Amino acid sequence: MLWLAVLCSCVIFINGQYEVPEARVEVFQPRGFRVSIPDEDGIKLFAFHGKINEEFDGREAGTFARDILKPRNGRWTFTDKTTKLKQGDVIYYWTYVDYFDGQNKLGYARDDQSYVVNNFDSNPDLPKIDIRNPDFCRVTDTQSSLEKVCQGQVIFQDDFSTKTLKSVFWTPEQRFAQGPDYEFVMYMNTPETLQVTDGVVRIKPLLSDDVFGHDFVHSKNGFKFGENCTDVAGSPGCSREYDGFLLPPVVSAQITTKQKFAFKYGKIEIRAKLPKGDWIYPELYLTPLSEIYGSNLQSGQIRVAFVAGNLNENHILHGGITLGATPAARAYGDRTTERRSHWSDDFHTFTVNWKPNGISVGVDNMTYGTIFPPSKGFAELGPSLKINTTRWKEGSEMAPFDQMMYITIGLGVGGESFEDRNDGTKPWRSKNRNMVKTFYEAKKEWWSTWSEKSVVEVDYIKVSAL
Repeated sequence: MLWLAVLCSCVIFINGQYEVPEARVEVFQPRGFRVSIPDEDGIKLFAFHGKINEEFDGREAGTFARDILKPRNGRWTFTDKTTKLKQGDVIYYWTYVDYFDGQNKLGYARDDQSYVVNNFDSNPDLPKIDIRNPDFCRVTDTQSSLEKVCQGQVIFQDDFSTKTLKSVFWTPEQRFAQGPDYEFVMYMNTPETLQVTDGVVRIKPLLSDDVFGHDFVHSKNGFKFGENCTDVAGSPGCSREYDGFLLPPVVSAQITTKQKFAFKYGKIEIRAKLPKGDWIYPELYLTPLSEIYGSNLQSGQIRVAFVAGNLNENHILHGGITLGATPAARAYGDRTTERRSHWSDDFHTFTVNWKPNGISVGVDNMTYGTIFPPSKGFAELGPSLKINTTRWKEGSEMAPFDQMMYITIGLGVGGESFEDRNDGTKPWRSKNRNMVKTFYEAKKEWWSTWSEKSVVEVDYIKVSAL
């Protein structure tokens, strides 16, 4: 049987007959795909016929059917700019070429081809020029509130090398904690709770009685943050009157990049040491800049790292996404990894890789969890998570994680971040009107576990484009 391959021109003949080259398939985010073959002498036309997740019944035209009449950049290319594909989708297709062999122009088809979507590319047909760098800048799915973004570019970085927080990046919160977590704290910008020393930002919790005087929690005068409040003026976040319910028993701190830096899609890296002590936890979050999908976690939250400070839980690291305030919505996107020693004993590098088709969490160069949206997007989870996801249907399959988010760094105590337990180890019940009072009355037990390690310490934060 005669077999001949003309290697010099890369035109392939089987038994003396031309064979259509194998196509190259590229899938892009947030949408679009491309199918192409190399240009060779003799090719006069290239045709692509394709379907998504549906096999052909013979040589049909298909959902996509187009004749390409001339090559571009050395390839005959079919391009679709609108179709949104996700991992696991299958492109079924067949290709056709009109080929002139020097004497005759004949048509040749390559049938029964398929491509399973596993990876996504950045579209090289959409270059951007970075005005700060004369070199070529490839497009990226990452968006920044500050500047144009190039693929792989560091778009935010703070190593806390100055003696004070950089006001161009950070705003210290001055407010009472509110929903959705209802932490038992008031956030204040004081040297006792918020410090920047030796290239590290430290956030330390204190008893409000020690800050404001004995029995502050029962103060009949309440407390007002006044014009320094960072919450909405006149809201419960700015002032509290004593009405029989205790004022917050803990003073803590929280800093955010809200209104100063936000981004959509990218990789965030935080090197930090996490706190130890009962009912203390770190707040290393990405928080939605605009709650377009609703409040009370309806617009989502991405947790870079969360560890309960309790001695018997401090070896379990949590990360991932929070889809709502119900227990099921908090648990669905939670991923964990464990170690024998406590996460509060040393600094570790925590990462989140936020892409248009999924979110992964990692620590110390190890990915320990990934969350992909279901086939119809996170919106289809509403009934099982007992939340209303109607607004998410207006967004992409990644909704509510398809919007700009800012960085939150802080230390929380108590509240809704701990599930209720039947073994009596948790002194309060979530959503109970008297949960702050119950927590405060158990002070002798949890306060005895707090120490110099009951601190969040952050060495640096870096955000890079995809």
